Amino acid sequence: MPFMQSRPALARHLLFEWTAFRRLALDRPRGFGIAPIPWSSIDRYANRFGIADPDRFERFSRLMMAMDAAVLRIATEKDVAP
Repeated sequence: MPFMQSRPALARHLLFEWTAFRRLALDRPRGFGIAPIPWSSIDRYANRFGIADPDRFERFSRLMMAMDAAVLRIATEKDVAP
């Protein structure tokens, strides 16, 4: 598949975050269109994996929300495109 040929290699130090995002994306509310990942899901995931330090949690939650915002933006652009 052509799009897979241009896919960048994931750096090892980002594997936890990428896996977390992929898992959290499964927790989106179902309905009409795509919805954001609930903050409560991010909080539970962080708790499950021992991210208790406030600074680490802030970094993790901001990263998950930024990744989610990018997905939502792309999905919205596709829905609006002619």
